[in-house]
Amino acid sequence: MTETASTSRNHLVEHQVRDHPVRDDADLPEFLLYDTPAGADDVSDAEPAVTMIRGVGRNLGAICGLFVVTLVAFIVCTTLFSLGVSLLILVVGLFILVACLMVAGWTSRVTKGLLRFAGVALPETVYPPLGSGFAILRRLRDPQSWRDLLHVLVGFVVSTFSFSVAVSWVAGALGGITFWFWGRFLPEDNHGLAELLGFPGFYAEVILESIVGVLLLVSAPAVLSGLVRLHGAIARGLLVDERGALRRRVSQLTESRSAAGEAEAHTLRRLERDLHDGPQQRLVRLGMDISSAQRRLETDPDKAKELLAEAFEQSQEALTEIRQLSRGIAPPILTEQGLHAAITTLAARNSVPTTVDVGAVTLTDAAQNAAYFVVAESLTNMEKHSAASHCSVEVHQVGGVVVIAVTDDGVGGASLSRGHGLAGLADRLAGVDGTLTVTSPRGGPTQVTATLPALAG
Repeated sequence: MTETASTSRNHLVEHQVRDHPVRDDADLPEFLLYDTPAGADDVSDAEPAVTMIRGVGRNLGAICGLFVVTLVAFIVCTTLFSLGVSLLILVVGLFILVACLMVAGWTSRVTKGLLRFAGVALPETVYPPLGSGFAILRRLRDPQSWRDLLHVLVGFVVSTFSFSVAVSWVAGALGGITFWFWGRFLPEDNHGLAELLGFPGFYAEVILESIVGVLLLVSAPAVLSGLVRLHGAIARGLLVDERGALRRRVSQLTESRSAAGEAEAHTLRRLERDLHDGPQQRLVRLGMDISSAQRRLETDPDKAKELLAEAFEQSQEALTEIRQLSRGIAPPILTEQGLHAAITTLAARNSVPTTVDVGAVTLTDAAQNAAYFVVAESLTNMEKHSAASHCSVEVHQVGGVVVIAVTDDGVGGASLSRGHGLAGLADRLAGVDGTLTVTSPRGGPTQVTATLPALAG
């Protein structure tokens, strides 16, 4: 593969991993999955002092940000809540309460973002769709929205405390270790800490302030980290609906498995219909031609030869159709020799020149079958509709994600909508927690991209 193609592939893989993350521990409940904070990878190799400074900066920034956000949210939410309750006798009060809950929801998302910046990641909350008109009032029946509002109140109190402690701690540390510089500008009648303890004199004050400053500075990382974890514990208790997350996960799995079953049934029905309308009819015609040729072998040899020639053509066409239909059935080569050999065989059957680049991937049997069908259906769709002159198939694994890309230089216009050949692939992939995207502008090129979770371990 050329350098340009390799660069393009790397960009594709990075894009898919970013947009469709798949975790090695994907079978865990959603509320137990915590992402790595941004920048964690490059911190591991840094100097310990740099790592500590970055951690202190992130924690302090998160604490200050949480104070500002919760202060604004507290003012806005208390105002809207009071106004909404006072106007409940009118319908407009309900809409004001919905606005209050929406502000609380926004606050929860910002809170999670700030905590993620500090290294404490929480799963995103799924709210009911707002809709329009009176349908927006369904937010009032959502328990998580009211938990968000409660978090605004509790978070404001905790943020005020943590902000005060954090700023005082850091300011005390910096002030103590720099007292030797700015202490000389204090009034002479100022009574410092050392004098209050019975050690008068400027140098005694410098020594004592420096000791206190160093102690505060050394303990600042632990204190700031503890304050952030306090925020994380409260947010996890109020902003993460563990039971709701499990219910949504079960619902998603049920829907995906149902979609996969429907896709499988649709594939079987289509295969049955295609066999009946194609190879079966040709085989019937083949049998009739051979039978007619047998009867004419002695009386009309020329006609018999003509019928046998037609029968041979029918057999070749039937064989071609059966080979095309066999793409809808996982071949033995897939289980015996693996995905690379199976995809290479598919490409070799193509009437359009196709390049194959399959790296080492680890997939479950079900995911491997899904990957094969993605390539098979994409190539079939390309042959029938794209008028392409070249096609490429790339399969690579990055971390816990396997990315499959089928690209052609055809006329474009491919779609995942019903009635197109690619429609059932998304449902099939959903059954193995995969995703499918199609980029196919008019005029081409077309790229079908699938992501699948790699086999853990």
